Amino acid sequence: MTRKGEADVRLLGRMANLAISCLTGEEVVAVAARFLPQLFPGESGALFLRPAAGKEYEPAASWGEERAWRPFSGADCWSLRRRRLHSVRQGKDQPLCPHADHDPERWISLCIPMTAREDVLGVFHVLIPVEESSTDAGKGPGDRLLQGGSPIPAAGSETGEAGELGGSDTYLGEGADERRLAALTADILTMIFVNLRLRRQIDDLSVRDALTGCFNRRYLEDSLARELKVVQRTGRPLAVVLMDIDHFGRFTDAFGHGASSLVLRELGEFLRNNVRDVDLSCRYGADEFALLFPDTDPPGARRRAEHLQAMLRDLSRHGGGSRLRRITLSMGVAAYPDQGETWGDLMEAVKAALKRAKQTGRDQVCGGE
Repeated sequence: MTRKGEADVRLLGRMANLAISCLTGEEVVAVAARFLPQLFPGESGALFLRPAAGKEYEPAASWGEERAWRPFSGADCWSLRRRRLHSVRQGKDQPLCPHADHDPERWISLCIPMTAREDVLGVFHVLIPVEESSTDAGKGPGDRLLQGGSPIPAAGSETGEAGELGGSDTYLGEGADERRLAALTADILTMIFVNLRLRRQIDDLSVRDALTGCFNRRYLEDSLARELKVVQRTGRPLAVVLMDIDHFGRFTDAFGHGASSLVLRELGEFLRNNVRDVDLSCRYGADEFALLFPDTDPPGARRRAEHLQAMLRDLSRHGGGSRLRRITLSMGVAAYPDQGETWGDLMEAVKAALKRAKQTGRDQVCGGE
């Protein structure tokens, strides 16, 4: 291995060591943006990533010659269509990607898909200057050597098509070293993003209810204890709403457990979609849900609970396909510091308020006393 190869491996190791400890995708991108110009000092390029809910691949980091990197769809990149590295250089017949904006006389273009099973996380795009492309310039096919001293086969051999990585670590033509380094970098970044996604999924499984998508009871209790420490210092209000589906046992007997599970799932989605980003929606029990409202006083919490009830009644009046039109909710409201200053006192107060709502007619909101 050459000194440059050893230096590249060390840089890749340092990048991977830092990136594997990142907690967010933004942190991974920041680490990549720091190391990519060092790994490819004579080249230009960009890392494109697709947001979880997006359809286009957006530029997340770039280096080298300044250019207007723009988002593109999967149909605009040949590497995404073929799920393999796509290289374009002068004198070859590979089609230029619709998203690419470069002169083939000046640049060798590499697009490398960052794939994880059936999912494509992004594209690693590198432009190699033709005049500075790897040590192969001026050598014939018979003179190009692998690291073990074996000759690289000519174009069209079993190792792969011209302009593409074959099944082994061989490559034909100009810029071979850069291509190998780009492919390895793309693989490492892919593994780091996949690892980050798996860690997030594990974290979600530990704090979220699998059926409803809401946070679970443990997370509510931990969050309430944490928020109480904050409001005790700041004096801000904090409200808790506890709700129960009225006569849910009868509903299950009438329609079956499958239908009741669908109702719970829809109710969880309904609550998550109709609270603020700073609020928490949690599944507290079998058919009990809780909401945590920071910076909300008792009257404000009651108004918000009644608004949720009104939305459910509206579903019932207008029918539609939603199963939520078949249910009603009883709710109890309690707030710091009016109904309690500790976690235990606040939960006892909101449970008592919910009990009054159920005993005095259901389908209503009762505040703490």
